[in-house]
Amino acid sequence: MTRKWSLFTKMVTFLALLLLAIAGLYGYTVATSINTVQQELETSRLNQLKFLADMLENDIDQLTLNAYNLLQDQSVRDYAILPSIEHLVDRNRLKMTISEKLKLQSTASAWTNTLTVYYPETGDVLSSDPIRALKVEYDFNALQPGQWTFDHLTGEFTLYVRDREAGGDVCVVLSFSSENIRKLLASYESHSRPYLYHPSGRFIFDYNMDSVTAIRMAGQLWGKEIEGSLTMVTEANGMSYLLNALPTVLDGWVLIEFTPLERILQPIRKSTTLFAGATAALLCLGVAFAFELYRNVQLPIRKLVSSLARFREGDYGVRIGFEPAREFRLLTEGFNEMAKRVGDLIDKVLTEQLRAKEAEFKQLQSQINPHFLYNCLFYIKSKARIGDTESVEAMALSLGEYYRYMTRTEKDMVPLRSELDLINNYVSILNLRKPRIDYMTDVSEELMDLHIPRLLLQPLVENAVMHGIEPKPGRGTIRITGRRLADGFVLTVEDDGVGMTPEALAKLRGQLRGPKSDESGCGVWNVQQRFLQKFGPGAVLEMDSKAGEGTTVTLRCEFREQEVPTA
Repeated sequence: MTRKWSLFTKMVTFLALLLLAIAGLYGYTVATSINTVQQELETSRLNQLKFLADMLENDIDQLTLNAYNLLQDQSVRDYAILPSIEHLVDRNRLKMTISEKLKLQSTASAWTNTLTVYYPETGDVLSSDPIRALKVEYDFNALQPGQWTFDHLTGEFTLYVRDREAGGDVCVVLSFSSENIRKLLASYESHSRPYLYHPSGRFIFDYNMDSVTAIRMAGQLWGKEIEGSLTMVTEANGMSYLLNALPTVLDGWVLIEFTPLERILQPIRKSTTLFAGATAALLCLGVAFAFELYRNVQLPIRKLVSSLARFREGDYGVRIGFEPAREFRLLTEGFNEMAKRVGDLIDKVLTEQLRAKEAEFKQLQSQINPHFLYNCLFYIKSKARIGDTESVEAMALSLGEYYRYMTRTEKDMVPLRSELDLINNYVSILNLRKPRIDYMTDVSEELMDLHIPRLLLQPLVENAVMHGIEPKPGRGTIRITGRRLADGFVLTVEDDGVGMTPEALAKLRGQLRGPKSDESGCGVWNVQQRFLQKFGPGAVLEMDSKAGEGTTVTLRCEFREQEVPTA
């Protein structure tokens, strides 16, 4: 004979199964939330670390450029062949001129550094530091040209460059103290402290670093190849850490940052413990008060399941607002607390991500080609010195109009006419410095008031100059054309520069179809992304190039006539 379950037994069994289902669903939700938070944290921390690495690279690149510029300086080259031209120049005056240039180049950088010029044939040493000019402190035979070396005794990084051409052997040694890097690391505002590590066992910490934990974190990288970036979760001191590592421009040195995951995930895990305790308590109370639960269980369970379903779909603002019976109060309070904390954590991660993107944008905006500005200012200085006021006025006017447009960010959409005026100023500046670019436009008047994203065409023109016209001997031509289509418009930027091989063109097209990467750069890729974002799926960027004939970039957009943004 089959034994029938009593209503009490059915209620207790039903309650137990229901609570187990809720606990399982909650566990799945918490696991999904933890995974999402961890992924967002990894992306945010890596972006911030890349931002710091870019700052370090920019400062070091500026110093490196100073060293290579000295090799091309006429006074430095004249001193190398001084024995053959000594009857034409004053040795002491030339030596004083070079010393002043070294001091000027050294102090122009925000980093404390020393520039030293060495002439192997005569043994002469000139330096921005007078003490080093009296004594050769470098073993030039041991230094590797073009590579950064680190002296752990003095704490200095050294770059050695040499030029044996153009009549004379000239060596330039650039050195700076690791104290510059410590100050940069100390200025990094974050919960974690980044530092530099070299596989040989050397470290550069800021002033507040926990060196013991940092050394243990670096040990996790032993034997690993770090090409682009490395992100991993590791254990140390009984805690889990998120470890990020990036290679730097300094040979062999790696930028490391680690963040304790326990501090980030603690609120979610605390909420999980609270929920588990509340569930266990409710299960015990259910056995004792089955009859009351039978009458009051249906509505609370329906509300709870509905809220959990909305929570699982991403509605982290859901709350159980009704006042349940005493047995379900802990459960609903635990759920509300869990939902609140998970929502707060996700908001915190999104805010952190937005701040990182905003910081990256401001950093990129603050670096509006400083070397371009320096060259223009030096041009003004040289023309002013010889009294060529017309050239000074033309350069100042074009430069002012150029940077006024570049630094105005209140509008992200501008008329095509304004973008063409910017390009005209840019080409005028280049032609003032070196007149070798022929610039032409053929844009229909009806397109002049078309609103396009700011700096949509200028990066394409800059690419044409740098990669097309500059490597080409003689003059070059850049032509911008634009016309209205039946259902849109088309803009083209053409140059008759060196062009690209079919292999290079195919590789570039493939990079434009993928996500942004260090290899593909950000100029043309950024233009394509902003073009698609503003004009939708009908917007297309096309590239065509032939080696020795030039490159053409076409921006084509198709849309309904009433959607054309001409106002």
